Amino acid sequence: MTPSPRRAYDAALIVAFIGSALLFVVPQFFFIRQSLLPNVAPGVVGDSMSLDNYAAIVTDSFYLGVFVRTLALSAVSVAAGLLLAFPTAYFLARIHSRVVRGLIVLLLISSFVSVVVKVLGLTLLLGTEGPVVRALRMLSFGFWDVRLLHNDASVAIGLVQYTLPLLVMILFGVIQNVPVSLEEAALVHGASDWRAFRRVLLPMLWPGTLAAALIAFNMNMGAFTSAVLLGGGRVLTVPIMIQRKIILETDYPNAAALSVLLTLAVVIVNLAALKVRPITAFASTRGG
Repeated sequence: MTPSPRRAYDAALIVAFIGSALLFVVPQFFFIRQSLLPNVAPGVVGDSMSLDNYAAIVTDSFYLGVFVRTLALSAVSVAAGLLLAFPTAYFLARIHSRVVRGLIVLLLISSFVSVVVKVLGLTLLLGTEGPVVRALRMLSFGFWDVRLLHNDASVAIGLVQYTLPLLVMILFGVIQNVPVSLEEAALVHGASDWRAFRRVLLPMLWPGTLAAALIAFNMNMGAFTSAVLLGGGRVLTVPIMIQRKIILETDYPNAAALSVLLTLAVVIVNLAALKVRPITAFASTRGG
């Protein structure tokens, strides 16, 4: 007897799940095991397992500062990205024009452009002799003397550029699923634009917006190219520290421990964010 299409479909799903699980679990097992071993010499790993690598990281103020900086840059970049992406996605989702399809295609194409190419463009724009700095000098009558490269601000700008197309595309799809008639009904019944957004639109968009924010945050936490090129070696994030441990110090156990802690930090932030709910009832009597 030939198997039914349903059984064949279930079997294919099981095979795909097992294959994906093996590709994820097996490397992670050796990855975590490596983090428990001592680094006895450059490129030489010992046999005894312990938590010394983790203890050395969590008790060192330098490493803690690197983690705090990575978390802060990722969170600030997500907030800035949402502020830019949400109005753009809302405008694209609410206008009825054939141009929208072309703009979405352009966004999709831009998201596939190499990060190195994007960062190179930012480097030319934000450089000391770039058009942005020249314009600021002209507007400040020559008093502008602030560097826009090789600092936290330039890395944050790079992270926003890195995730912005994805944020716009995700939010565009989320907003499109909310009928315009709901907003119009709220306005007809006397709600202001802000109150209609806060009490009607935001609760419906919150799950999708939160998912988009977490995806961007996760990407930022693991971003390396933007941080290393725009930071110029002055802005140390966890991915940069991992790269230095592997390439410069050949300290594989410490690099593995940093990677595990970075993964744990991302998981904890994601789990905590799932508990966050939008405030929709605040100041309900203040005529928002």
